[in-house]
Amino acid sequence: MSYAIETKKRKFDRILEALTDGAASAPPSTSASPSRSSVNASATSLSLYAASDSSKRRRITPTSNTSASYTSAPVALSGHYLPSSRAAFLQRLETFRHVTQWHVPSIDSINAAAWAKRGWVCVDTDTVACGVCKERLYIDLNIDKELLKSSEKPGDESADEEDSFAISAEIYDNIIARYQDMIVTAHADTCLWRKRGCDISIQRIEGLLNTTLALSGLKTRYDSLASRSDEIPPVEPLPLTPFVNAQELEEFRFSELERPHIDTLRLAICGWERRSEDVIECHHCFRSLGLWLYRGEPPAIGKLDAIDNHLEYCPWRSAEAQDTELQTGLRKSTTGEQIAPKKERVAGWVLVYQAIAKDNRQKRASTEPASTAASEAGPRENGSTTPEQREKRMKDLLRRIKEIKKPFNVKALLKRKDKPRV
Repeated sequence: MSYAIETKKRKFDRILEALTDGAASAPPSTSASPSRSSVNASATSLSLYAASDSSKRRRITPTSNTSASYTSAPVALSGHYLPSSRAAFLQRLETFRHVTQWHVPSIDSINAAAWAKRGWVCVDTDTVACGVCKERLYIDLNIDKELLKSSEKPGDESADEEDSFAISAEIYDNIIARYQDMIVTAHADTCLWRKRGCDISIQRIEGLLNTTLALSGLKTRYDSLASRSDEIPPVEPLPLTPFVNAQELEEFRFSELERPHIDTLRLAICGWERRSEDVIECHHCFRSLGLWLYRGEPPAIGKLDAIDNHLEYCPWRSAEAQDTELQTGLRKSTTGEQIAPKKERVAGWVLVYQAIAKDNRQKRASTEPASTAASEAGPRENGSTTPEQREKRMKDLLRRIKEIKKPFNVKALLKRKDKPRV
């Protein structure tokens, strides 16, 4: 799908959100609903009153705390059919964040992201619901022991653990396949989520290809973590790839004087932010990490892995979820001719690393001309040249001046003009 079509779809969804949010944000009334004419009349009178006397309007205060808290609450988008809205998708995905309610492994094909892409939200323990068609579904991945026993051959007491494990794995795969179909088929027949869900780009972190936006987001995450940098545990070095050079982190500076804390910088590159005093979190897979696990003598965990601690479907970790390609350089054929550049999908943290490398290159390029000019001017100022070198330089300069003046030699042009023509 082209970028232009995707942009138009998102604009349409924003208009739909604006139309539906007005009805959704109105607080429920305890009395019977008035007629449409009375509602219009009251709305007109209120608008005229507000326009006639602004001083009175400023003195009006809310009569209850309920209305104030209701208007300040974020608008819920999870109940609408908005397949191209990232905000709505993230709201649905956030409902799966509680480990006490959602027990489906993130490595399975029926993980939280797969359900959220089809409009499902987690409403109870391993229970999902659709906000459009109101269907509910309970996910049970436990293998029935009676079914496992019935699958074994009768009288075969020599069945070892490997055979039992193979049978269990086969049953589990069948359960996963069944629920994978139900992600779509469990919706009502008329539900729009049954016809089409979110596309693969819905998880993409926008703005990472823009160096300015990527570094701005990096600075925001770094500042949230650096408020207590002494509590940041040791972080594993980022893996080296064709796009990653360890030297770039050593050279990177947010400003000319500030040298960032290396462990805090690694966490910020990988998308982590501080949630509370002792907890950091990711806003794209909603994984939370307690920093107390990395303290103590000895600590429960030695070093924090900033990449692997994201869930498997997180775009900071998964190149498929980020769905962004980078060129790895020009490829050459067997004859030595250059062909189309090879492209490779990369995760979100690699794109931030590329923004750091680009910023370093720009800073080096801005300082190199000044240093080159200083190095050229240095020997002249110190008087290290010999008289022979100065004389040779003067002769070269005079020769260049003569070459430049040749086209402007008026006497030679007049002599050439006065010569008789044959």
